[in-house]
Amino acid sequence: MNKIKLYAILGLMTAVVLGGGIILLTAGKVVGQRFFGRNFAERQLEDYVSSVLKQDINGARCQAMDSDQNGYVSCDYTLVSAPENVQSIECAAWGLDGFFNRGCKTRLPNFR
Repeated sequence: MNKIKLYAILGLMTAVVLGGGIILLTAGKVVGQRFFGRNFAERQLEDYVSSVLKQDINGARCQAMDSDQNGYVSCDYTLVSAPENVQSIECAAWGLDGFFNRGCKTRLPNFR
């Protein structure tokens, strides 16, 4: 009888931890993107421009929220060598997706 109670308690604890984790991942993603999303994406952009493009960034502005749920946010930036030429790119969003999708990628056209 004691083993049954132990397994029931362990099962209940596992369900609470998994359920709480799912809630934190979904709700925490929205809250986290609002507070940390823009800074996270802009740091990803600065790293990308300096390491891949080998350029100095003049200015950058990224969206805070991942509106299309692809793990990236839209960013616009200019380079020191061409400050009048605004370029667009997508950089990793803050949250679980951002830890899997490091860096930036060119923005693909939306064909629907």
